[in-house]
Amino acid sequence: MNPASLRRACFVACLAASLRALAADGAAPEQASRARLAAERDAAQVRYEQAVRECEHRFAVTSCVDKAKAERRATLDRVAREQAALDDAQRRRRADERRQRIAHKQAQLAAAREAQSAASMPPAQVRPPRQSPAARSGKHFETRSTAESVAQEAEAAARAAQARERRERARAHAQAVRQRNAERAAQRPPAAALPVPGASAVR
Repeated sequence: MNPASLRRACFVACLAASLRALAADGAAPEQASRARLAAERDAAQVRYEQAVRECEHRFAVTSCVDKAKAERRATLDRVAREQAALDDAQRRRRADERRQRIAHKQAQLAAAREAQSAASMPPAQVRPPRQSPAARSGKHFETRSTAESVAQEAEAAARAAQARERRERARAHAQAVRQRNAERAAQRPPAAALPVPGASAVR
């Protein structure tokens, strides 16, 4: 193995070890998985390049290289499947977060509308308790009796008012007649005095 390949292999090994340490320390699972897949891709490429160089020293170079390519392809396909699964999980998570934000916002708007509606509504009125048919019948009879009494009192009051009005009109008419008679009497000239009889008449 040449020095460049050795350094690259060491780098990949160190990166994989670091990723395992991060995962053990509680790092974000998705980020750790993505970094692990990237390290596995680099490691597959390093193994492939090393296998190709080793194949050059063998008799069946083509079959050796094909085998190295197949191993690299298998690793890359597995990494691609895991990468696709991570991407799909990320899309679902983001969609769920978006739906939760929308639902939370809608709940806030609904609560605000409900509070506004409750503030604009008049206070609730307490409905009286329901009564039995017998109680309603007795109450109806009592109400009808009360209404008849009120009507009779109103009619009596009207008759009394009419009688007072007739008496007032009669009193006013009599007073007007007396006033007219007095005025006529005042306007008449005084009666002429009778002549004094003479002396001959006295005799």
